[in-house]
Amino acid sequence: MRAEYDYLNARVRALSTQLLRPPDYERLLAADGEEAVLDLLHGTAYRRELAEAMTVGHGLPAIESALGRHLSATFARLRAMAPGQARLLLGVQAGQWDAANLLAVLRGKLTAAEPREIVEALLPFGEASEPQLAELAAQPGLEAMAALLATWGYPFTARVRVLLRSAGAHPDLPELEMAVNDAYFGWALEQAGGRDPDSGLVREILRMQIDLANVKAALDGVRHRMHGESVPDFRALAGGKLAPAVFKALGQAASMVEAFEALEASYFAAGIEKGILAFGLAGNLGVMERFLEVVLIRAGCRLFRTDPLGIGVPLGFMWRKYSEYLNLRLLLRGRSYRQPAGVIREELLYA
Repeated sequence: MRAEYDYLNARVRALSTQLLRPPDYERLLAADGEEAVLDLLHGTAYRRELAEAMTVGHGLPAIESALGRHLSATFARLRAMAPGQARLLLGVQAGQWDAANLLAVLRGKLTAAEPREIVEALLPFGEASEPQLAELAAQPGLEAMAALLATWGYPFTARVRVLLRSAGAHPDLPELEMAVNDAYFGWALEQAGGRDPDSGLVREILRMQIDLANVKAALDGVRHRMHGESVPDFRALAGGKLAPAVFKALGQAASMVEAFEALEASYFAAGIEKGILAFGLAGNLGVMERFLEVVLIRAGCRLFRTDPLGIGVPLGFMWRKYSEYLNLRLLLRGRSYRQPAGVIREELLYA
């Protein structure tokens, strides 16, 4: 019954008053030096984690670690205060970050990245904590990773362990990424398989996440073809919203321009339109992927207001808090690279 959300949603709305507003970002952009930035952040919900981080570290790495630990604690608190079904559905969304972290570790291991480099790319917002992810990144190989995952007992990792143990000595990274996504989204859609409005809403945002994973994989295939590399036929993850014709067009695209034109016929059109100039300047596919992800994040953030009586409030809050984390990380890194405030401002997402 949706009545069980009344108390939860009231508490979440109270939490949402602590989210940063556009004027807060402007003050951070205008701050004169790192100490001024820290002074401003100490006046926000991040104060406790920042104080702890600054006793053992310094600079941007310590600040980013504090931001991540705060977000992880906030999401854990949110799930802890949620009643039965709401807790399950919020856990399904949190599992997406576990899957993303597992993929980041796999990419790092298969490209011989150092454990420290892998850890810097992680987003510890799901069930797995920062120390657990660091331990996973330090494992010597896929078999050892599978053994460690067995001790975690997290819902969808049982499927992933089977994949890792059957991957062989020289696994294909794109195939492994597809298999991990398949394992997570298959589990997630099962958990959100009810006919009630709340399960339906979670399924809808999951379908958009499936689309984003598929689009990223298809664009990566285009990139490889442009370099004359052999690319297997694209197989889309099941359960998304995009029509097969979109992926057929992406599979036939001979250039990024053709691929982006194919996506302009989809709900990702806004991301393509806004990101095309930045992509042209950078020539980096990751830049466009950021703008495509913004389409998904905006949809998630909108749930906070479009579904005021059910799971939309806590789920939308999760997306708004995630967006805030990305904004702060982007802003802080931009400042450290001495980017102009106008350039940083253009990339911030206001939920």
